[in-house]
Amino acid sequence: MSLSDKYIKVGEISKILGVSRSTIYKWVEEGSFPKPVHFGDATKNSTMRWVQSELEDWLAKRPREKMNV
Repeated sequence: MSLSDKYIKVGEISKILGVSRSTIYKWVEEGSFPKPVHFGDATKNSTMRWVQSELEDWLAKRPREKMNV
């Protein structure tokens, strides 16, 4: 992570990926999605954001279905 990285809200990720917020949280819990950064006490209702470069890396590593055109 560098200082030029941006922090992304769960709602933005949800729109980009076309999945619900609960799906994103489920993926995090399963360990199949990058963990968020907590701003504040993680055991309480803290603000969470995802690091843009980590999301980009995750997307780049996703398997792609071969399409016959």
